[in-house]
Amino acid sequence: MDRITFIKSLAAELAYKTKPSEIHHLIDYYDEMIQDLMEDGLSEVEAVAKLGTPKNIAQSTLGAEEIVVQVPRRFHPLLLLIIFLGFPLWGSLLLAALLLMLSGLIVMWCLPFSTGIVGITGLIGGIASVILSPMLLSQGLHFSITQLGLGVIMFGIGIICITFTYMLSKPIMGWTQQFIYFPKALYKSLRKQVTR
Repeated sequence: MDRITFIKSLAAELAYKTKPSEIHHLIDYYDEMIQDLMEDGLSEVEAVAKLGTPKNIAQSTLGAEEIVVQVPRRFHPLLLLIIFLGFPLWGSLLLAALLLMLSGLIVMWCLPFSTGIVGITGLIGGIASVILSPMLLSQGLHFSITQLGLGVIMFGIGIICITFTYMLSKPIMGWTQQFIYFPKALYKSLRKQVTR
């Protein structure tokens, strides 16, 4: 086999098994190797024979493993019919799963929502009680002082609840993101297992 035929055969063996840039690099390498052997005194046919067959070279270069080319599956019309007819079953299950996720989110956010409402009403009620406490002086000093004290207590409870809501909202926000992205991650892991 001459050098040109050897190079063409090697390129054909490597064509669907490796990248075009690697094929070009390997062909240049073996072409230079043949030329070096010819410079050492071998004829073209002897130099090519010394390297081996293109098939053996391709197998040794690529290793024992073969590259598997995945052919995309076509969407079969019967599958569309099964999906359409099975909608009452899988549609209701999907809706139930979505509603369960929604109820989980509502339950997670109940505590921060409740403390936030208590905090806001405590702040507003405390400020209103402190501002309006002098109006009770006409009914007696003890009423005005009690109203002022309750206003300060309500304002303090409001500040504590707002702070608690802020501190509680950060981890719950992270949990919410994990909760929302869980189905997507589950789908990706199941898809990886199916394609293996």
